[in-house]
Amino acid sequence: MEYGNLFSEINLRGVTFPNRIMRTSMVSGLATEDGHVTDDLIARYQREAKGGVGSLVVEASVVLPSRSSYNLRISDDSFTKELEGLVQGIRDANPETKIGIQIMHFLKIARSGWRQKVSDFKAEDLPVIVRQHADAVERALKAGFEFVELHMAHAYSLSSFLSLANDRTDDYGGGLNRRMRLPVEVYEAARQAAGENYPLGIRINGEDFTAPGTTLLQSTQIAKKFAELGADYISVSAGSRFEDAAPPAENTPPDPMSGYSGHRMSPPWWFPDETHVYLAEGVKKAVNQAGFKTPIVTAGKIRTPKQAEKILQQEKAEIIGLCRPLLCDPDWPQKAFEGRAKEIIACTACNWCLEADSRMERVNCSRWPEGNLVAPAPFTKKMARPSALPKGAKSA
Repeated sequence: MEYGNLFSEINLRGVTFPNRIMRTSMVSGLATEDGHVTDDLIARYQREAKGGVGSLVVEASVVLPSRSSYNLRISDDSFTKELEGLVQGIRDANPETKIGIQIMHFLKIARSGWRQKVSDFKAEDLPVIVRQHADAVERALKAGFEFVELHMAHAYSLSSFLSLANDRTDDYGGGLNRRMRLPVEVYEAARQAAGENYPLGIRINGEDFTAPGTTLLQSTQIAKKFAELGADYISVSAGSRFEDAAPPAENTPPDPMSGYSGHRMSPPWWFPDETHVYLAEGVKKAVNQAGFKTPIVTAGKIRTPKQAEKILQQEKAEIIGLCRPLLCDPDWPQKAFEGRAKEIIACTACNWCLEADSRMERVNCSRWPEGNLVAPAPFTKKMARPSALPKGAKSA
């Protein structure tokens, strides 16, 4: 097979992913404003599962009771049944795809421009955050998810505790070991809730790309700690921090995607392909040298099967994370597997989808026909040429 590494199995604590393609978490805007599952959201994930991904991480689901507009919620038992329906819908579309969910605790923001910082949490708030994650893991198991990913990247709470931007002066801030304290407590509580036979992964920033901010030097230490604790994979992302966000417009909350670090999270077209592979490679090298074989997930503008296969061949990561490329063409894995890589509708990294997320709109792809919330099936045609050009005119 042309992409033998990409389509090899990988086993995480007894759960076998049929290939090395992971659909990484991406907010869809398809949940209700109160965080409930919708038919459109189920259809989105069914479409991507049909395309042949080995594992699929359902978008970040909120563990705290505060409403986060159009984010899924897993904050109380009332959400469990509908999440079970989501899992069953995905499984009906492709019983081979392993289904996980990313859970997260967010920092609050306001239209006034105010944003919560880790220093705003009182000491008595921190055990509550730990318990919220553990309870969410229990709900994920009841809903039928086959693994859970703890979100410790980007602008969210656990990442902000890990970051050098953490300005707390107690035992949860300052030196790296103290900054890791809350995320470690969350992981340990999540592991206790999940048991020893259930995969738990984490997602971290390889770099914050802000000053102050965590660099690869710190992220390798963080990764080694969670490898020691038994994390079943470490997904390496980057950026999306509030520290360099552009000043928001009046009556608009700050947007962590608006600064340079936001561009680094989802590298646009002018960044080179495989933008963040070096971060995953650095984390993998440090984890391996410490004696651990924890699988590393790399993501960030990996657009072709050839690129993905090369990364695996060169042992820079064990799993390839795809998000925007699968939003653009959900059949990317199946086409690669069948030797039809040239038919893949390539993501242009235009970040149309990302901009919709920042506006809290339904996330769509610029390459889909207008109005579609899921890519057409089959989606094999190239973009149509403009039809409104004057007779005899040429398009640019």
